[in-house]
Amino acid sequence: MGERMTQRRYRMGLVGLFALVVFGSAAGLGATESDGWMQRVEAGLKAREAAHYAEAEPLLAQALREAEQAGAEDARMALAANSLGLLYHDQGRLTEAESLYRRALGIWEAQLGPEHEDVAAALSNLAEIAHTRGEWATAEPLYERVLAIERNTLGAAHPDVAISLNNLAELYRQQGRETAAESSYQLALTLMEQAHGPDHVELGPVLNNLAALYKSRRMYAWAEPLYERALNVRRLGLGSDHPSVAMGLNNAACLYQDAGSYAVAQRLFDEALAIAERVSGPQASLTGTIVGNLAFLADEQGLTMQAQLLYQRALVIQQQQLGLHHPTVGLLAERYARVLDLMGQPVEAGLFAARAASIRARVQSETVKQGAGRRLGPTVGEIRR
Repeated sequence: MGERMTQRRYRMGLVGLFALVVFGSAAGLGATESDGWMQRVEAGLKAREAAHYAEAEPLLAQALREAEQAGAEDARMALAANSLGLLYHDQGRLTEAESLYRRALGIWEAQLGPEHEDVAAALSNLAEIAHTRGEWATAEPLYERVLAIERNTLGAAHPDVAISLNNLAELYRQQGRETAAESSYQLALTLMEQAHGPDHVELGPVLNNLAALYKSRRMYAWAEPLYERALNVRRLGLGSDHPSVAMGLNNAACLYQDAGSYAVAQRLFDEALAIAERVSGPQASLTGTIVGNLAFLADEQGLTMQAQLLYQRALVIQQQQLGLHHPTVGLLAERYARVLDLMGQPVEAGLFAARAASIRARVQSETVKQGAGRRLGPTVGEIRR
């Protein structure tokens, strides 16, 4: 798994904020109330950016309630819905996030037209939901529409174009279209560096994804400095106690595990897990991914009992967060079945192996419809976000 650029999702809808200033009086709020509402939105978004989700949720939920009580489907309601959707998306609450994104999209399309950049923001968020679920036939045209809108409205060299190029490239990579993916990653990285310089935090996802592409080709000498650079720009931009730093540590650990450097991988996974549990929570999908990777690391080293316990925990988390039929759940079930078999539990192993086969068949059926191949890769794995 690679990493989509969630900076696109972090985008607050700056044009929507401008529209709010222009059209805000339509919702019937006075100037003082409007100022207070905007302060709550900004505080909620700031808390979310810092991964302080418990602080962010009541602020953004209150902002949405106030917009609803005002009784008008205006830019204020769209911004509040999209902002709360971003928070739920970060927490893996995909169904709730999708509903809010669709609500924001409907308002923005009606008020701003189908080619507006805020419309592109909502479409990008919906594309990420579909991508996370493995619904590639839905995600790809959404990403392509986003890219077309941004090129037309912002210009071909805008950093938002780079973000969309990265997201589309990640889809290509997962489909096995590696040449197209590499070209799009390289262009995205060039645009980002031109816009922000070489050390900006927004370079992190595309650096990670290009590294993942090289890792998949076993070009470790090319991948390692890109992973390290991705981790460094995140620490510089976000501090050490942030989910994105945990993601960077996890992804670098996957490289070292793949290269056989198990001690280094263990240290990085342990550091990543500590951050994820502390910041995102013990039941978050981020935590589940790292636990699954630790299970696979123990599995590869023959630490069967340790692997069993870790796989059990990862399965519980990811079933809850991703759904019973997600490819990641299938891969965990397959590996857990192998461990159970080694431990002399053939009946239980058979049940999990059958479940993994069923999920794999669903994935393969879907990819046949989409005309692309998909593999359940060698690691549980790297993290898109």
